[in-house]
Amino acid sequence: MNKYSIEVWDIRFYKVDDNGNALLDADGSVKLFDADIDVSGIADYVHDDDLVEYSYPYARPTGR
Repeated sequence: MNKYSIEVWDIRFYKVDDNGNALLDADGSVKLFDADIDVSGIADYVHDDDLVEYSYPYARPTGR
């Protein structure tokens, strides 16, 4: 059986004001940003039990 490590595939950022309100695009959706930095270290804090299989588009599982 193969052993798999947890790695980072993609990460996005967004901006909020002092009240926690997200910066929005003209159409009202949250404005997302990429950054040219290495964030692979975040995977060090993720364990198998933390993972939920991803489904497009950005579906969030219920019951957590």
